[in-house]
Amino acid sequence: MFWGRRINEPAGAVIAILLLPTRVTPNMVSLAGLLVHVAAAMTLFVSPAPVSGPVWIFVILIWQFAFSLDCADGQLARARGRTSPFGAFFDQTIDVITHALLYTALTSYAVRALGLSSEVTALLVALVFSLSYLQLYTTWGRNAILGTEPAIRGEPPAWLRILLPGMHLLDYGFYLFVAGLLLPWPIALLGFLIGASTILGVSSLAQIGLNWHRFVVDSRARESGQRGR
Repeated sequence: MFWGRRINEPAGAVIAILLLPTRVTPNMVSLAGLLVHVAAAMTLFVSPAPVSGPVWIFVILIWQFAFSLDCADGQLARARGRTSPFGAFFDQTIDVITHALLYTALTSYAVRALGLSSEVTALLVALVFSLSYLQLYTTWGRNAILGTEPAIRGEPPAWLRILLPGMHLLDYGFYLFVAGLLLPWPIALLGFLIGASTILGVSSLAQIGLNWHRFVVDSRARESGQRGR
């Protein structure tokens, strides 16, 4: 995605280059990213809502730094030629924790600022959390499970082209930036969280449906070919 390629990945490359001659390992960088995410989440949990100006700027910057660290760990491992299945598993485990912190902290902050009830808080946290994690789950191991063959061959249908701009919300760095930007306006932030999680959930269901359709078509084609022999 545009934001990650232009902002976080270059920043991660700078971090990886600076760490290359050191003894810092990629897993240490992953842990550092987790600690930075924890710092941002705890800031939202304990700060008055809406946040003050200095806290607002701090959270925006620290989230971008956290994701840049997340980009740096893999780049550092590849630069040293030391990628490993455990490193990839460890990085995904960190992602699970950081995403859980992010969605819970943001949603709890928004509903606290708006003075909503605990029941509404639980419902909204569950909604944002589950739909967002559905997208995260369908992204992991996608090529290994579904293969690299595109789900749609040729020109995508009109309805899918309309949805494609919303896919930029899949860019984690962009999501962090917009969420941080909206912190002083809790009602706008809550609308963004609900809207973004809905788009993420719909995109995941569309991915599953399109690949299911491709699987059915390819299976029928193979069966027809076998009967024709």
